[in-house]
Amino acid sequence: MHGQTAQADTTNEWASVPRGPFHWQLQGTLDVDDAIRIVGADLFDVSADQVAAWRAAGQYPICYINVGAVENWRNDAKDFPEDVIGAPYWGWDGENWLDVRRFELFANVIRARLDLCRDKGFLAVEPDNIDAFEADQSSKPTGFDITRADQLRYVNWLITEAHTRGLAIGQKNVTDLVADLVNQMDFALLESSYRLGFMAEFDPYIGQGKPVFAVEYVDEGVEPKAFCRVALAHGFQGVIANLDLDQTPQNCP
Repeated sequence: MHGQTAQADTTNEWASVPRGPFHWQLQGTLDVDDAIRIVGADLFDVSADQVAAWRAAGQYPICYINVGAVENWRNDAKDFPEDVIGAPYWGWDGENWLDVRRFELFANVIRARLDLCRDKGFLAVEPDNIDAFEADQSSKPTGFDITRADQLRYVNWLITEAHTRGLAIGQKNVTDLVADLVNQMDFALLESSYRLGFMAEFDPYIGQGKPVFAVEYVDEGVEPKAFCRVALAHGFQGVIANLDLDQTPQNCP
């Protein structure tokens, strides 16, 4: 059963993700304005008390979890077997791709993270780095030769695990998987979709009444007025942020 009340915690029931202003911040001190409806924050850096306060204020909290790469600063980083850790993830020191072809070898770590997300009171999960198969088609591969089928098998497992815990789950980027995931995922979160020209590929989410949060980065030279106009035309919630996601983002009107 999908799309229950905003306080749904029962297995196989999860709260629908609302539309509206989105505060997405993964570093630094969070200062969330009362007008915000959805908050995206790091699973490990936010306390259960903070999540409870957001929910008491009528805000919908989403936890960020890196499901496709291991970050060496996380407390559970050593729980990943060494032979599933691959090439460095470009641009982020201390982060390396995971071999999602063999996710069963680290499934217990991801399950524990999803348990923590639920137990802290988050209502949804944002799974990062579900695009390993695209990296292996580029000049910056993972080191594992991951296929689209490998990726989809892992993502489908993530969807089941999230929903079983009463958590909504979203598709983050990866246009090639929209047709496979739109019927199962509960929202979409896009990065640089305006700059890179892939906004239209996510219109099917809007067609199903599921929100799309489109984030553009100041560091990449976004022109806010032009971007916000296009985001509005698609029915997306436009957000302008810093690449490091370390300060309060600005929502399109």
